[in-house]
Amino acid sequence: MISVDEAIRRILENLPPPVTEKVDYRSAHGRVLAESLSATGDVPPFNKSAVDGYALRAADAAAVPVELRCTGESRAGAGRGSPLEPGEAVAIMTGAPVPDGADAVQMIEKTRRSADGARAAILKEVRPGENIILAGSEASAGEVVLESGRYVGPAEVAILAMFGHRQVTVFRKPRVALVATGDELVETDQAPGPGQIRNSNAPSVAAQLRQLGLEAEYLGITRDDKAQLRGSILEGLRRDVLIVTGGVSVGAYDFVEEILREAGLEVIFSGVAIRPGKPTVFARQGDRLVFGLPGNPISTFVSFELFVRPALERICGFASAGLFRVRGRLLLGVKHKAERTSFIPARLSWLPDGWAINPLRWKGSSDIIGFSQSNALLVLPQDRQAIAEGEQVEVLLLPDFWQRATR
Repeated sequence: MISVDEAIRRILENLPPPVTEKVDYRSAHGRVLAESLSATGDVPPFNKSAVDGYALRAADAAAVPVELRCTGESRAGAGRGSPLEPGEAVAIMTGAPVPDGADAVQMIEKTRRSADGARAAILKEVRPGENIILAGSEASAGEVVLESGRYVGPAEVAILAMFGHRQVTVFRKPRVALVATGDELVETDQAPGPGQIRNSNAPSVAAQLRQLGLEAEYLGITRDDKAQLRGSILEGLRRDVLIVTGGVSVGAYDFVEEILREAGLEVIFSGVAIRPGKPTVFARQGDRLVFGLPGNPISTFVSFELFVRPALERICGFASAGLFRVRGRLLLGVKHKAERTSFIPARLSWLPDGWAINPLRWKGSSDIIGFSQSNALLVLPQDRQAIAEGEQVEVLLLPDFWQRATR
């Protein structure tokens, strides 16, 4: 067996080269840019008002209160209008162009308009440049506004739209196939017979993939039959990544690794010093990747997060990959068998003195019900048999941590 860190290192060293594609900017949300993009013009394209008020010459309001002649208005979407002369003011709306000759805007709360609208009293002094956003102050034409490798969120979509970048180059999402194995499995809409259970691993992995913005191509349940499993694996290898749940341990009907070797794949590793998830397998055939995950629900879940997620995130263009790590104070002492690194369910919360970690009671790697109460994975190093209450420990935040965090 190899360590968790060594397994992750080998996975990241055996990823295929990135592939890019052009997409409509509206479809770029959730993707990673594979090109840097520049401003196609100045932003803002003109001096604009940051507030509703009056555009004026600051020198005219050096001694307040003072009344200025109102000569018109400037509103968003209109031109600058006539240049401002000394002693004049123009009513102006937020985002509207500042007329030539004006060098300040006084907010409307610090003014008073005459009953006939012909004059505006400026009640407080205003400095030159106050409440004006200068042309090009946010971005100038030709300036890089989105660099290659940037995740495209809602703000980035707005930037793409602002500068007219309708087609953008992003890293292509991998096609992922998913196979579940086991004679004991039936699909969710079926009633289990004697010795059977409903398949929960495939739906769980599909949901984990969906958190990455990927849709699994589910190839169904494959029975513990070598010929049938070989056919499913070969079909899965027509995609970029194949995930197989079950069939990777040392039982008489665990054929996955054997079939992978017979099909000419290079098995990069088989077995990791981890609890749960020890039998995890990773193999490669050219640019095709295969992950064999253990069949117990929590083993499947944890192995996906530790090994599959980093690989898929890198393929999708993310510079950093894997679950976010923090350290916090252990609220309850824990013990474990120290020959493997353990990842156990925990609740992480923020207290006045920092992060606090509460390990959860669970009944082993099949207890998905108990595991569902967690929002983090507590890391128990393989060289420690016991960690005392109050010690600082490391946890991995689950991808939906903030949705699961106590509010």
